[in-house]
Amino acid sequence: MCLRRAVFGLAQGIESENGAARRWAGRPFDCPKKGFVGRDRGLTNQKRLLDNNIKINLATLFCEGRDRPNEARFVAYNTFQSEEDFSVCTHICSFADLWKKYDAKAIGRIYCEEFHIACYEAFGFGATKVNLARSLTQDGDDRCIFNHTLRPENMTEEQRRLCFAKFDESYERPAVEMPKPQGKGGFNMLWVKMYYYLLECAVEELGDMGRTIVSQGLYTAALEQARVFLEEAASTERVVDRQYLVDHLPLSLEPDEDPLWESYDQYGALDLLKKCFYAPLLKEVDVQ
Repeated sequence: MCLRRAVFGLAQGIESENGAARRWAGRPFDCPKKGFVGRDRGLTNQKRLLDNNIKINLATLFCEGRDRPNEARFVAYNTFQSEEDFSVCTHICSFADLWKKYDAKAIGRIYCEEFHIACYEAFGFGATKVNLARSLTQDGDDRCIFNHTLRPENMTEEQRRLCFAKFDESYERPAVEMPKPQGKGGFNMLWVKMYYYLLECAVEELGDMGRTIVSQGLYTAALEQARVFLEEAASTERVVDRQYLVDHLPLSLEPDEDPLWESYDQYGALDLLKKCFYAPLLKEVDVQ
């Protein structure tokens, strides 16, 4: 939830300062420019599977292709699943609950509608088709319904070979199971990428004002996260110390040692995060 609070803080700051914010706020999620977060995450998952000799299709996307553990509060049912078709109905989504809590369903809907399409299309070599029939972030809808298709007819011969074993006569399944994603690392990766591409879009579209707005959004997110940590710790008779933050904050407390920043530190992203998120968060919870 820390990630969603951060995105909300950033988007709220952007929207309050610029009336055209929603015109470009979805760009980190759906822009076809190489690297934006949906495409980035899809290509990262694709490479991870190919490096482990696993085929790229809708069965592997939602199994081996997961880059973080399942959300425990998430209730969804796969109504149909194969290598070429996947349909899922979601009844309880903690992400949607958070958007509603902060009266920010419109912001959450950008993620629901734009991110998934960009991510899954990139994963499937541009051939994945995604239909969002209903969404919990849409007024009047009581569930999310996603329908995905991946048709070999829409692929090159090489892409079909990489996606489906039936087109690769020499294929042998991996003898060793691919390592499972870890919660801390997975959510840290999402946090860094989401923040970085929001910053990139803000700076590209709004210049120095965009950087200032993101700074304000980070500060807002830090104060809100500190409040939540303090309240939750008190309710369980715990104190917020450094170990508590290690256990509950998706970001690493030692960002300078996180190799992910080697690829995501343009626009002074790491320094800005340390100044406007880490510093106020640690101050509010009184952790050195």
